[in-house]
Amino acid sequence: MSEKINRKHLYKALGLMSGTSLDGLDICAVEFWQDEAWHFRINKAITLPYSADWQEKLRYKQLSAEALLELNHKYGTFLAQASKKFIDDHQLEVDFIASHGHTWFHQPHKGITYQLGGGPEIAAFTGITTITDFRSNDVILGGQGAPLVPIGDSDLFPEHQACLNLGGFANISFDQDGQRIAFDICPLNIALNFYSQKLGLPYDDGGVIAATFPFDQDLVAELDALDFYQKRPPKSLGIEWVQKEIFPLIAKRALSLEVIIASLSEHSARQISNCLIVNNINNCLISGGGGLNEHLIDRIRFLSTKKITVAVEDVLHFKEALIFAYLGLLALENKVNILSSVTGARKDHCSGRIFKLGFD
Repeated sequence: MSEKINRKHLYKALGLMSGTSLDGLDICAVEFWQDEAWHFRINKAITLPYSADWQEKLRYKQLSAEALLELNHKYGTFLAQASKKFIDDHQLEVDFIASHGHTWFHQPHKGITYQLGGGPEIAAFTGITTITDFRSNDVILGGQGAPLVPIGDSDLFPEHQACLNLGGFANISFDQDGQRIAFDICPLNIALNFYSQKLGLPYDDGGVIAATFPFDQDLVAELDALDFYQKRPPKSLGIEWVQKEIFPLIAKRALSLEVIIASLSEHSARQISNCLIVNNINNCLISGGGGLNEHLIDRIRFLSTKKITVAVEDVLHFKEALIFAYLGLLALENKVNILSSVTGARKDHCSGRIFKLGFD
């Protein structure tokens, strides 16, 4: 940790997050400070929508090693330029940048995971210490490499029994028997958006399509019966699982796109509600784009009968970027930022690759 940050006891960070739903790049300028507990203040945050070209580039496909390295460099340069412009536009002081990157593939059972967007490009272009690649160490240590935000849930939102993120995938974290656990529940926007876009819509705004059209009970039952839902945590999902397990089930049926969307929404609501019931979660904070899906939230409340609080706007949209900034802070302090109770790794550890230029 630089002397500059130590003297100030105030940590000014930029968190970058790109989700699997390809909505865009979240950039969050946040300050952290600590007394008996950690506190944060989001000063400025935006979502930079991806162009159609970037959406296509970031959509998973088989690439040669050379093409993948080239894409990684181009995306790292994109992140660097976006960060520099954001900092300059808002005249920000930034001590460090922490970037999740964009998950290209995630196969922890094979010991591999890969996030696009290199730290060297960001550090070189901005001149600011950058932390990236938070997942690889955990996978090498036998963990799932996901979810990574639970330590931030625990430290930054202690007033809530559980934190439920509704993004490309739905995932949850909560304390159980004195340990923080977390896991992916089911696919969400990654599947809903895929079929909404076939209708020419970026997503099902407010869940209107799902609320208007009937779901297919047989499809929902078949989705609910997938093996993943019988597994115990730790467990995580990736785009490959959706392509292998979800899309083929849907392709077998002659259903309208609207009915598919309604069925996927109902499937997600059931899986999320069941998770809350089974784990006796009575007080839950919701973040992520799915928090704006009113139909989905209504179904979860109805099916689970639990108290669900949708986060305030800046936390709703930028909680993951905020927490990756926090993970970067812990990495710089060489403190534990990944919990083995969450990922299944052999031990708690400090993860993230740090890139610096020159001397502090």
